[in-house]
Amino acid sequence: MATVGLASYREKWREAPRGSDTDGRIFSSELLAMSDDVFLSTWQAMASRRYEGELGWLGTLYFDTFRDRNVAELGSGLGFDGIRFIERGAAWTFCDIVPDNLAVIRRVATLKGIAGRARFHAIGDDLSFAALPADYDAIWVFGSIHHVPFEVARREALDLLGHLKPRGRWMELVYPRERWLREGALPFDQWGKVTDGERTPWAEWHDVEKVRSRLLPAPLRTVLDFEFCSHNYRWFDLVYAADEPFRIDDYDVRLLSRKLDLLAASPHLETGARQQWLGKGIVCPAGMFARAATIDLDAPLRALVDAAASLPGVAVDVECRVTRGAVGIGLVDAGGAYLPGAEISVEEGPDSRLITLRAVGIGLPEKLVVRNLRARGRSRFALVKAELRPAN
Repeated sequence: MATVGLASYREKWREAPRGSDTDGRIFSSELLAMSDDVFLSTWQAMASRRYEGELGWLGTLYFDTFRDRNVAELGSGLGFDGIRFIERGAAWTFCDIVPDNLAVIRRVATLKGIAGRARFHAIGDDLSFAALPADYDAIWVFGSIHHVPFEVARREALDLLGHLKPRGRWMELVYPRERWLREGALPFDQWGKVTDGERTPWAEWHDVEKVRSRLLPAPLRTVLDFEFCSHNYRWFDLVYAADEPFRIDDYDVRLLSRKLDLLAASPHLETGARQQWLGKGIVCPAGMFARAATIDLDAPLRALVDAAASLPGVAVDVECRVTRGAVGIGLVDAGGAYLPGAEISVEEGPDSRLITLRAVGIGLPEKLVVRNLRARGRSRFALVKAELRPAN
């Protein structure tokens, strides 16, 4: 198996937050040099800050979920989360690229008398998890995988996903795009220095569709997706929605990666020509919910269905720029009914917005529509991209 160079990442992540990003950092080697009593009291003080601070809700939400369950954590750091859940009845596997981090967690578990419910895996440059069993109820990825480039993260995630039970959960904390924009929209090899200090080699924003792309072709269902702490963090809780363990060879990746350009085929546009969508944009009719434009999905859908043995659902990736007001982008079903639960609103802003509309388990949509979301005034928008694809 091909290897990747993780030396710069190991050098960085032997330092970890002292419970919270606002509390400074500590090297795992510093902790290991302490006597047992000082070591445990220092670790416990940091853990208490973690549990009582902006991440305290994690316990309330997941204590019962993880009790008597088997969880693997990707990028475990100093083990604050896993130790907490072990003490509430979980079995936990700590996976990390830094040996000293794992040594800290092992020592904590031993001193607390809970080592029997802890397992450890040192992540090598081959990004393999072959040594682990395939019986995990959940994968916990807390602020770690977004610190390596997307393709590296994809290899790592897909390997670990193969160890998740059918209907298991994939849970992840990331930095959102809103934070990246607010902090200067820097290249990812520079942005990490802003988010996590000068020694950080990488930080990349994620949204739920980026996570889905990383886990493609696994079928996923969203349980939770929200931002918190002034848009500094985003939390995802996804279900691996399949009845068999994940094997990439079971999927037609080429089909799932297929995308049809909805803007290139002008016969599918019921309002205006292609240059209207890409130029100054379209001004919406006056009135709340007034439809400004419609794309007929019939022909593109038939092309996808003809190419697929089965098509459980579709997704439409849209890049929209709103220069005045706000618009809602949504879907209409085959019976002509608007699907309000699938609508995403896009407000006026300095750049374009990437969104994904999904129709899974509700039948195939018939149209993509854009409508005005200003009761007073006429919004203006332009679609930069609209692509139809199978949903994973």
